[in-house]
Amino acid sequence: MDYTAQLKKNLVDTIPDEREKRLAFLCAVTKNNAVIEVYRKSIALTYEFEEKFEALAIIGVIKEFSSDEIYFTQKGVNGEKSYKIQLKDQAANALLEKTRLSRYEQDAFIPDDGVDYVKTVARDKQLFYAYLKGVLFAASRLKFADEEYSNYSLQLCFSDERYRDAIGEIMLSLNVELKSYANKSGFFLQSRTGSDISDVLAMCGASDCVLVLNNILAERENENEFNRASNFYMANYKKTMAGAKKYINAIENLQSRGILQRQDDKLKSVALARSQYEEDSMTELARRLGMSKTSLARRLNKILQLSEEADNGRE
Repeated sequence: MDYTAQLKKNLVDTIPDEREKRLAFLCAVTKNNAVIEVYRKSIALTYEFEEKFEALAIIGVIKEFSSDEIYFTQKGVNGEKSYKIQLKDQAANALLEKTRLSRYEQDAFIPDDGVDYVKTVARDKQLFYAYLKGVLFAASRLKFADEEYSNYSLQLCFSDERYRDAIGEIMLSLNVELKSYANKSGFFLQSRTGSDISDVLAMCGASDCVLVLNNILAERENENEFNRASNFYMANYKKTMAGAKKYINAIENLQSRGILQRQDDKLKSVALARSQYEEDSMTELARRLGMSKTSLARRLNKILQLSEEADNGRE
Protein backbone atom coordinates (compact mmCIF):
# COMPACT_ATOMS: atom_id res chain seq x y z
CA MET A 1 0.00 0.00 0.00
CA ASP A 2 1.22 3.54 -0.80
CA TYR A 3 1.13 5.06 2.68
CA THR A 4 2.85 8.25 1.48
CA ALA A 5 -0.05 9.02 -0.86
CA GLN A 6 -2.49 8.16 1.92
CA LEU A 7 -0.65 10.56 4.23
CA LYS A 8 -0.75 13.39 1.69
CA LYS A 9 -4.50 12.97 1.22
CA ASN A 10 -4.92 13.06 4.98
CA LEU A 11 -2.81 16.23 5.22
CA VAL A 12 -4.74 17.95 2.41
CA ASP A 13 -8.02 17.14 4.14
CA THR A 14 -6.78 18.74 7.37
CA ILE A 15 -5.14 21.96 6.13
CA PRO A 16 -5.91 24.53 8.87
CA ASP A 17 -8.61 27.15 8.42
CA GLU A 18 -6.75 29.96 10.21
CA ARG A 19 -4.92 32.26 7.79
CA GLU A 20 -1.68 32.39 9.83
CA LYS A 21 -1.49 28.60 10.00
CA ARG A 22 -2.28 28.24 6.30
CA LEU A 23 0.59 30.61 5.53
CA ALA A 24 2.92 28.55 7.75
CA PHE A 25 1.82 25.44 5.86
CA LEU A 26 2.47 27.16 2.52
CA CYS A 27 5.88 28.38 3.71
CA ALA A 28 6.94 24.79 4.42
CA VAL A 29 5.57 23.48 1.10
CA THR A 30 7.32 26.27 -0.81
CA LYS A 31 10.61 25.70 1.02
CA ASN A 32 10.58 21.93 0.43
CA ASN A 33 8.95 21.63 -2.97
CA ALA A 34 9.34 24.80 -5.02
CA VAL A 35 12.29 25.59 -7.28
CA ILE A 36 13.44 29.18 -7.70
CA GLU A 37 14.94 30.14 -11.07
CA VAL A 38 16.47 33.56 -11.58
CA TYR A 39 17.41 34.92 -15.04
CA ARG A 40 18.81 38.41 -14.81
CA LYS A 41 15.64 40.45 -14.26
CA SER A 42 13.26 37.52 -14.53
CA ILE A 43 12.31 35.03 -11.82
CA ALA A 44 10.17 31.91 -11.76
CA LEU A 45 8.82 29.93 -8.80
CA THR A 46 7.80 26.37 -9.73
CA TYR A 47 6.09 23.64 -7.69
CA GLU A 48 5.85 20.07 -8.99
CA PHE A 49 3.61 17.26 -7.73
CA GLU A 50 2.97 13.62 -8.59
CA GLU A 51 -0.79 13.78 -8.04
CA LYS A 52 -3.35 16.25 -9.31
CA PHE A 53 -5.09 16.57 -5.95
CA GLU A 54 -1.81 17.78 -4.41
CA ALA A 55 -1.38 20.51 -7.01
CA LEU A 56 -4.99 21.67 -6.78
CA ALA A 57 -4.80 21.87 -2.99
CA ILE A 58 -1.68 24.05 -3.12
CA ILE A 59 -3.16 26.28 -5.83
CA GLY A 60 -6.09 26.88 -3.50
CA VAL A 61 -3.78 27.99 -0.69
CA ILE A 62 -1.56 30.10 -2.98
CA LYS A 63 -4.59 32.03 -4.25
CA GLU A 64 -5.25 33.24 -0.71
CA PHE A 65 -1.86 34.98 -0.66
CA SER A 66 -1.42 35.93 -4.32
CA SER A 67 -3.81 37.74 -6.62
CA ASP A 68 -1.46 37.39 -9.59
CA GLU A 69 -1.64 34.90 -12.44
CA ILE A 70 -0.82 31.29 -11.59
CA TYR A 71 0.18 28.85 -14.34
CA PHE A 72 -0.87 25.21 -14.05
CA THR A 73 0.46 22.53 -16.40
CA GLN A 74 0.18 18.77 -16.68
CA LYS A 75 2.81 16.61 -18.35
CA GLY A 76 3.11 12.90 -19.01
CA VAL A 77 6.34 10.96 -19.64
CA ASN A 78 6.45 7.17 -20.07
CA GLY A 79 2.99 6.83 -18.63
CA GLU A 80 3.80 8.91 -15.54
CA LYS A 81 2.21 12.31 -14.99
CA SER A 82 3.46 15.37 -13.19
CA TYR A 83 1.60 18.54 -12.28
CA LYS A 84 3.33 21.92 -12.14
CA ILE A 85 2.34 25.24 -10.63
CA GLN A 86 4.34 28.30 -11.63
CA LEU A 87 4.42 31.96 -10.68
CA LYS A 88 6.60 34.45 -12.52
CA ASP A 89 8.39 37.69 -11.84
CA GLN A 90 6.34 40.01 -9.61
CA ALA A 91 3.99 37.20 -8.54
CA ALA A 92 6.93 34.92 -7.68
CA ASN A 93 8.74 37.69 -5.80
CA ALA A 94 5.67 38.60 -3.79
CA LEU A 95 4.94 35.02 -2.76
CA LEU A 96 8.58 34.33 -1.87
CA GLU A 97 8.58 37.37 0.39
CA LYS A 98 5.34 36.26 2.06
CA THR A 99 6.73 32.75 2.59
CA ARG A 100 9.95 34.22 4.09
CA LEU A 101 12.19 32.71 1.43
CA SER A 102 13.60 35.82 -0.24
CA ARG A 103 13.97 39.57 -0.07
CA TYR A 104 15.33 42.35 -2.25
CA GLU A 105 18.13 44.68 -1.29
CA GLN A 106 18.73 47.45 -3.82
CA ASP A 107 17.48 45.37 -6.76
CA ALA A 108 19.51 42.35 -5.61
CA PHE A 109 17.57 39.14 -5.09
CA ILE A 110 18.55 37.58 -1.75
CA PRO A 111 17.30 34.01 -1.18
CA ASP A 112 16.64 32.80 2.37
CA ASP A 113 17.08 29.22 3.61
CA GLY A 114 14.01 29.44 5.86
CA VAL A 115 15.87 28.52 9.06
CA ASP A 116 15.20 31.77 10.92
CA TYR A 117 11.52 31.61 10.02
CA VAL A 118 11.05 28.01 11.17
CA LYS A 119 12.80 28.82 14.46
CA THR A 120 10.41 31.74 14.94
CA VAL A 121 7.41 29.57 14.12
CA ALA A 122 8.57 26.96 16.63
CA ARG A 123 7.87 29.40 19.49
CA ASP A 124 4.18 28.75 18.88
CA LYS A 125 3.57 25.00 19.06
CA GLN A 126 0.29 25.04 17.12
CA LEU A 127 1.79 27.24 14.41
CA PHE A 128 4.76 24.88 14.14
CA TYR A 129 2.42 21.91 13.78
CA ALA A 130 0.86 23.66 10.77
CA TYR A 131 4.36 24.23 9.38
CA LEU A 132 5.31 20.60 10.05
CA LYS A 133 2.20 19.54 8.14
CA GLY A 134 3.65 21.34 5.11
CA VAL A 135 7.03 19.66 5.65
CA LEU A 136 5.44 16.21 5.65
CA PHE A 137 3.29 17.07 2.65
CA ALA A 138 6.29 18.17 0.59
CA ALA A 139 9.24 16.15 1.90
CA SER A 140 8.10 12.86 3.46
CA ARG A 141 8.12 9.19 2.59
CA LEU A 142 6.03 6.97 4.84
CA LYS A 143 6.05 3.16 5.15
CA PHE A 144 4.21 0.92 7.57
CA ALA A 145 4.86 -2.75 8.25
CA ASP A 146 2.80 -4.88 5.85
CA GLU A 147 3.19 -7.80 3.45
CA GLU A 148 5.63 -5.77 1.32
CA TYR A 149 7.70 -4.09 4.05
CA SER A 150 8.61 -5.49 7.46
CA ASN A 151 9.27 -2.26 9.35
CA TYR A 152 8.07 1.29 9.98
CA SER A 153 9.75 4.30 8.41
CA LEU A 154 9.10 8.03 8.24
CA GLN A 155 11.73 9.77 6.14
CA LEU A 156 12.05 13.51 5.53
CA CYS A 157 14.33 14.64 2.71
CA PHE A 158 15.77 18.17 2.56
CA SER A 159 17.99 20.06 0.16
CA ASP A 160 20.29 21.67 2.73
CA GLU A 161 21.91 20.57 5.96
CA ARG A 162 21.31 23.66 8.09
CA TYR A 163 17.57 23.53 7.52
CA ARG A 164 17.50 19.77 8.21
CA ASP A 165 19.33 20.30 11.51
CA ALA A 166 16.93 23.08 12.55
CA ILE A 167 13.91 20.83 12.00
CA GLY A 168 15.64 17.99 13.87
CA GLU A 169 16.40 20.20 16.88
CA ILE A 170 12.81 21.44 17.09
CA MET A 171 11.49 17.87 16.90
CA LEU A 172 13.89 16.82 19.66
CA SER A 173 12.53 19.64 21.84
CA LEU A 174 9.12 18.02 21.30
CA ASN A 175 10.51 14.66 22.53
CA VAL A 176 10.74 13.10 19.07
CA GLU A 177 14.25 11.98 18.16
CA LEU A 178 14.86 11.59 14.43
CA LYS A 179 18.00 10.03 13.00
CA SER A 180 20.04 12.46 10.89
CA TYR A 181 22.06 11.35 7.87
CA ALA A 182 23.03 12.42 4.35
CA ASN A 183 23.79 10.88 0.97
CA LYS A 184 23.98 11.99 -2.65
CA SER A 185 20.20 12.46 -2.74
CA GLY A 186 20.09 15.02 0.07
CA PHE A 187 19.91 15.50 3.83
CA PHE A 188 17.55 13.30 5.80
CA LEU A 189 15.71 12.90 9.07
CA GLN A 190 14.23 9.47 9.74
CA SER A 191 12.43 7.43 12.36
CA ARG A 192 11.87 3.68 12.34
CA THR A 193 10.02 3.67 15.66
CA GLY A 194 6.28 3.19 15.43
CA SER A 195 5.49 5.28 18.52
CA ASP A 196 7.61 8.25 17.35
CA ILE A 197 6.09 8.12 13.87
CA SER A 198 2.64 8.08 15.45
CA ASP A 199 3.56 11.18 17.49
CA VAL A 200 4.76 13.08 14.41
CA LEU A 201 1.63 12.19 12.42
CA ALA A 202 -0.56 13.25 15.35
CA MET A 203 1.23 16.61 15.55
CA CYS A 204 0.30 17.19 11.92
CA GLY A 205 -3.32 16.22 12.41
CA ALA A 206 -3.00 13.12 10.19
CA SER A 207 -5.49 11.24 12.35
CA ASP A 208 -6.45 8.70 9.67
CA CYS A 209 -2.83 7.61 9.29
CA VAL A 210 -2.38 7.51 13.07
CA LEU A 211 -5.38 5.17 13.29
CA VAL A 212 -3.97 2.90 10.57
CA LEU A 213 -0.55 2.82 12.25
CA ASN A 214 -1.99 2.15 15.71
CA ASN A 215 -4.07 -0.72 14.31
CA ILE A 216 -0.96 -2.22 12.73
CA LEU A 217 0.98 -1.77 15.98
CA ALA A 218 -1.84 -3.46 17.92
CA GLU A 219 -2.02 -6.35 15.46
CA ARG A 220 1.72 -6.88 15.64
CA GLU A 221 1.66 -6.74 19.43
CA ASN A 222 -1.10 -9.36 19.44
CA GLU A 223 0.98 -11.50 17.10
CA ASN A 224 4.02 -11.05 19.33
CA GLU A 225 1.97 -11.92 22.41
CA PHE A 226 0.68 -15.03 20.66
CA ASN A 227 4.22 -15.98 19.65
CA ARG A 228 5.48 -15.46 23.19
CA ALA A 229 2.67 -17.60 24.61
CA SER A 230 3.24 -20.23 21.93
CA ASN A 231 6.98 -20.32 22.61
CA PHE A 232 6.32 -20.58 26.34
CA TYR A 233 3.88 -23.42 25.76
CA MET A 234 6.29 -25.26 23.45
CA ALA A 235 9.15 -24.85 25.93
CA ASN A 236 7.00 -26.29 28.71
CA TYR A 237 5.72 -29.03 26.43
CA LYS A 238 9.25 -30.06 25.46
CA LYS A 239 10.28 -29.97 29.10
CA THR A 240 7.29 -32.15 30.06
CA MET A 241 7.99 -34.61 27.26
CA ALA A 242 11.68 -34.84 28.15
CA GLY A 243 10.81 -35.45 31.80
CA ALA A 244 8.17 -38.06 30.96
CA LYS A 245 10.53 -39.85 28.59
CA LYS A 246 13.11 -40.62 31.26
CA TYR A 247 10.43 -42.16 33.47
CA ILE A 248 8.96 -44.16 30.60
CA ASN A 249 12.40 -45.52 29.71
CA ALA A 250 12.88 -46.54 33.34
CA ILE A 251 9.41 -48.16 33.44
CA GLU A 252 10.10 -50.13 30.25
CA ASN A 253 13.43 -51.24 31.69
CA LEU A 254 11.77 -52.51 34.88
CA GLN A 255 8.98 -54.22 32.92
CA SER A 256 11.44 -56.07 30.66
CA ARG A 257 13.32 -57.35 33.69
CA GLY A 258 10.11 -58.40 35.53
CA ILE A 259 10.94 -56.03 38.39
CA LEU A 260 7.91 -53.73 38.06
CA GLN A 261 5.51 -56.62 38.49
CA ARG A 262 6.93 -57.25 41.98
CA GLN A 263 6.28 -53.72 43.25
CA ASP A 264 3.31 -52.48 45.30
CA ASP A 265 0.05 -51.51 43.62
CA LYS A 266 0.55 -47.73 44.08
CA LEU A 267 3.94 -47.79 42.35
CA LYS A 268 2.52 -49.93 39.54
CA SER A 269 -0.45 -47.55 39.09
CA VAL A 270 1.92 -44.58 38.85
CA ALA A 271 4.05 -46.42 36.27
CA LEU A 272 0.96 -47.32 34.23
CA ALA A 273 -0.41 -43.77 34.29
CA ARG A 274 2.96 -42.25 33.37
CA SER A 275 3.22 -44.57 30.36
CA GLN A 276 -0.40 -44.07 29.31
CA TYR A 277 -0.55 -40.26 29.70
CA GLU A 278 2.86 -39.28 28.37
CA GLU A 279 1.92 -35.65 27.62
CA ASP A 280 0.52 -34.92 31.09
CA SER A 281 2.48 -32.54 33.29
CA MET A 282 3.31 -33.60 36.84
CA THR A 283 0.38 -31.52 38.11
CA GLU A 284 -2.05 -33.07 35.60
CA LEU A 285 -0.84 -36.62 36.30
CA ALA A 286 -1.09 -36.15 40.09
CA ARG A 287 -4.65 -34.87 39.69
CA ARG A 288 -5.51 -37.82 37.45
CA LEU A 289 -4.21 -40.30 40.08
CA GLY A 290 -5.85 -38.47 42.98
CA MET A 291 -2.59 -37.97 44.87
CA SER A 292 -0.37 -35.07 45.80
CA LYS A 293 2.39 -33.89 43.50
CA THR A 294 4.89 -34.74 46.23
CA SER A 295 3.66 -38.34 46.47
CA LEU A 296 3.77 -38.68 42.69
CA ALA A 297 7.32 -37.36 42.51
CA ARG A 298 8.44 -39.72 45.28
CA ARG A 299 7.11 -42.80 43.43
CA LEU A 300 8.50 -41.69 40.05
CA ASN A 301 11.90 -41.16 41.65
CA LYS A 302 11.59 -44.66 43.16
CA ILE A 303 11.06 -46.00 39.62
CA LEU A 304 14.22 -44.23 38.43
CA GLN A 305 16.17 -45.62 41.40
CA LEU A 306 15.00 -49.21 40.77
CA SER A 307 15.92 -48.91 37.08
CA GLU A 308 19.38 -47.59 37.89
CA GLU A 309 19.95 -50.38 40.40
CA ALA A 310 18.84 -52.96 37.83
CA ASP A 311 21.32 -51.57 35.31
CA ASN A 312 24.05 -51.83 37.92
CA GLY A 313 23.19 -55.45 38.66
CA ARG A 314 21.46 -54.83 41.96
CA GLU A 315 17.95 -56.12 41.30
